[in-house]
Amino acid sequence: MNKNKIRFSIIIPNYNKGQYINECLSSVFNQSYKNLEVIVIDDGSTDNSLEEIKKFDVKFYTTDRLQAGGARNLGIKKAKGEYIIFLDSDDYLSNSNILEELNDFINDEDLIFLNYTMNKDGEISNKLDVYGDVYKKIELSSFLGAPTKCYKRSLIKDLKFPERQRFEDIVFTLEAMCKANSYNHFNNSFFIYRKVEDSNYSAKMSIDTIITILNELLKLYQLCCKYPKYKDCLITRLKRDKLDKRISIMNYMLDNNIEFLEVSEFYKLFNEE
Repeated sequence: MNKNKIRFSIIIPNYNKGQYINECLSSVFNQSYKNLEVIVIDDGSTDNSLEEIKKFDVKFYTTDRLQAGGARNLGIKKAKGEYIIFLDSDDYLSNSNILEELNDFINDEDLIFLNYTMNKDGEISNKLDVYGDVYKKIELSSFLGAPTKCYKRSLIKDLKFPERQRFEDIVFTLEAMCKANSYNHFNNSFFIYRKVEDSNYSAKMSIDTIITILNELLKLYQLCCKYPKYKDCLITRLKRDKLDKRISIMNYMLDNNIEFLEVSEFYKLFNEE
């Protein structure tokens, strides 16, 4: 592969983010590096998203409420680039040279770990994944969002995100880590993560949400069988995620007819001894 001619496929799922997607797409089209394709999948938006998307020369597809996982699956199927980057439609690339910097950095690795900057109501903070070893990342890293990686397309072309559910990143990103034969860490902040009120991590916790997370965590046992090299660190991660505690909280909610818990209240219960 000629690293000076790496073709990136940037996959952007969107649902009702019309107020942000112009900034997202502008950050991509204003890049100094031009060897890329931009694939936008709109998942049945009812706001002004389509009007904003059509202002740009993008490959544009629609899905019908498959949520981010289903939209990303379609993007992977359509992608032609050697490397795939997932960018959420309310986020944006950190500067106009960042793709050129990434291109210069890549040396044919299967997986590149990316850092980001959080923008929470105008409060800016850099987020760095401090775990350099892939075993430690599997055990401990909180960087499980799909956009925190740059993937060689051949690595993930046969992997699937779960559709029509939240927290769809967990198993996909962990399996990509297990499957990769080579990886590296791009230390610059690659994108700005805009924490908005209706995102997964800002929402209240319902029983359905807890069940979804439990189902995803249980799939890690399948990864233990599929990738025995990483069995011990996957089991360590499962122990840290305290399945028994999550079930206990769910029973508490059922017993007390509690429909939703604030995220802060959930983690207070989760961390109680």
